[in-house]
Amino acid sequence: MAKVKMVLGWCIPMILITVALMTPVAAQAGSVKIWPDQLKPGMPWDGSSPEGYYQNWGEVRNGLFFAPLNLPLGARITKVTYYHLGYPGGLTAAYIERQKMGAYSESVADGGSIDDSGEIILVDVPVVGDRIIRPGYRYYIIVRPANNLSFVKGVIINYLP
Repeated sequence: MAKVKMVLGWCIPMILITVALMTPVAAQAGSVKIWPDQLKPGMPWDGSSPEGYYQNWGEVRNGLFFAPLNLPLGARITKVTYYHLGYPGGLTAAYIERQKMGAYSESVADGGSIDDSGEIILVDVPVVGDRIIRPGYRYYIIVRPANNLSFVKGVIINYLP
C-alpha cells in the first residue's frame, strides 16, 4: 500500500503538469488603432473608374480618406468603432474593404453616424462581411466625413488572433 501511495503521489502531480502544458493558451485579443494623420486622401482603386487611385482634387475635396489595414492572417475582426465629431451636415461613414488583385473590392464592415452634436462620440460599425483575415487580400479602412464640419478622430479595429 505504501508503494502505491508513493507512485500516486508522484504520478498525479506529473499528470496535472502535463495536462496544464498541453492545454492551449487562451487567445489574446488585439486591436489596431488608425489615427487621423494616418488616413491618406483619396481611395485605393477598385477598377470601377479610369481615375486610377481616386487621388484627384475632386475626391480629396469630397473628404474621402483611406489607410491600409494590417491584421494577422487568420485573425477574426470582433468590433470596429470610430470617433466622430460632427456639426450639422450629413452622414459620416467608415468602411473596411478587402480586395484581391484584379477584382472588385468586397465590404467587410460598413456604418456611419449623422450625429451633429458638436461632441466627440464613439460609433460602432457593423461587420457585414467575412470577419476572418484571409491570404491573398489587401484590407483597408475608408472614412468619408459628411462635409468640412465633420471629422473622424480615429478608428479602432478589435480582433482575436
